[in-house]
Amino acid sequence: MYTYYLIDHNYTDDENAWQGEFGHLLAFNPWKEDAELKLTLFYEEREPESFMFLAPAGKSSETNYGKWPIKPGCRFGLQVESKIPIACQSTVGWNVTKNDYAKDARTKSPLGIRECAKSYMAIEHLSQDWYLPDGIVIDMPENIYVRESEWAVLLNPGDQAAEVTFNLHYDTLSHYNVSVKPSRLKVVYMDDIVLRNKHYGVYFHSDQPVAVQWLRNVYWYERNELMAYWSVPCIPGPLG
Repeated sequence: MYTYYLIDHNYTDDENAWQGEFGHLLAFNPWKEDAELKLTLFYEEREPESFMFLAPAGKSSETNYGKWPIKPGCRFGLQVESKIPIACQSTVGWNVTKNDYAKDARTKSPLGIRECAKSYMAIEHLSQDWYLPDGIVIDMPENIYVRESEWAVLLNPGDQAAEVTFNLHYDTLSHYNVSVKPSRLKVVYMDDIVLRNKHYGVYFHSDQPVAVQWLRNVYWYERNELMAYWSVPCIPGPLG
């Protein structure tokens, strides 16, 4: 069995601000045999849910939030299981039109209709060690015209709690510990943990195999709207 992890998903549809997030899974099956995929959604505070998706032979197939057993207002990580090897990618788009992409879509944003997206490849195995080279929380309006926030996303698909240490490397070293419940996703807001306006690297060590991904949002100071955002899987250990 081949297993893939795409753990940064957030389905939103804000009735007040009209901001939304909507995501997709792309599964490329280059072989002559169809691939029956088992998709499992891992949440922060409830039990996982699973369903099936067929990836036909010799093509790339798309499925999305609108076809899954979810409603807006949930963050989750995705596990994909297949008996044959495939390539998986996720794309998530943020918009100010309540997830309406029609040409005549409306918005409440003073900046008009717009969208930004992030896309990333699957994590292909779990590890107890993960590395992130590029960490920085930017909050310096007197010098820089963007504000940047960061999150660490951790998935523990196992049946035991995972105790994870964040080793934060500046010129000095500090530590932060979290516990991730079995079969759960945990999202850690880094702005409340790290020294702002300083580059740092993170070495994550867990006593159980987990998957780790890094998120960064870029905002204007004067409004709570995205300018850009991205998502990258961290680097599994051991290095070397």
